[in-house]
Amino acid sequence: MENRQKIREKDTGIKLRFYFMSLWLLFVLIFLLTIDIPISFAKDAHFIGIMPLLEKNWLAFSSLLLAILGWIVASGEKRRWAGVSNPPYKIKSIKNENYEYLTFLTTYIIPLICIDLTKIRYVFVLVVLLVLFGFIFIRMDLYCGNPTLALMGYRLYRAEIEGVDAPDGVILISKNRLLKESSIKWIPIDKYVWIAKEIINDIG
Repeated sequence: MENRQKIREKDTGIKLRFYFMSLWLLFVLIFLLTIDIPISFAKDAHFIGIMPLLEKNWLAFSSLLLAILGWIVASGEKRRWAGVSNPPYKIKSIKNENYEYLTFLTTYIIPLICIDLTKIRYVFVLVVLLVLFGFIFIRMDLYCGNPTLALMGYRLYRAEIEGVDAPDGVILISKNRLLKESSIKWIPIDKYVWIAKEIINDIG
């Protein structure tokens, strides 16, 4: 029971990191939309000061900090994926699922940046929505359609794997262009979600 609890906590932690990664582009866009640095070329112009600048742009700088943290998390996950692999499997059939990246972008990211972030009540609404989306994404395993992965060069596939009983197939996240009969090394993110690397000429 204790081991099962630890596995569940580990899986939840991975999914939370994936969800945080998926918001990287949103944080960057919020920063670009809300940053307001007054610039004047008048002779009597002067710097308004660090604190007034921070107070004026608290949302922009908070978003920038979250975007930096999101990219650090993504880079850490990328290094972790490169260090471990499981015994190879062969792909029986495969389907491209890259459209999920655009679905995530157009369904969640774009509508959120249309919120009027100049009013504090709408910023609060944005935070509530992000928490709600995170809960849904983790419970429904929707974290794979992550646009940050696309920016990092990863492709998304749904595949049938020889020797693996997966009713709806296995989601493969890979930098390689995987095809039917490709042999892969893999790292599990979830039971049916793997990071995959193609084995070229059956050489690891």
